[in-house]
Amino acid sequence: MEPQRQEYKGHTIELRAPEGREEVRAREGREELRATEGREEELELLIDNKPLRYGQLPDGLYVLEEYAYDWQENLTDLARRFIDYRDKAEEIWREDESGGRE
Repeated sequence: MEPQRQEYKGHTIELRAPEGREEVRAREGREELRATEGREEELELLIDNKPLRYGQLPDGLYVLEEYAYDWQENLTDLARRFIDYRDKAEEIWREDESGGRE
């Protein structure tokens, strides 16, 4: 995965290296650099600058801790689906609070 940033329905989706990762590598020296060579760098997922925990299933699909209803091969696609889910849930909540009247 490569770091990236995109807008989706007024929300910002960002994949980036966790803050402080480069400083740790520099302190630990060449041993750490050799240990990570050939291994894909784990990126931090943020939606609207708030981190979301995610994992990867044995078959390679990504899953979000807060949204275990869906799995995707692409983490940003999964983030978009989570935004859609969250927006729909908020819409239903508002309708319920207003007694179904708008």
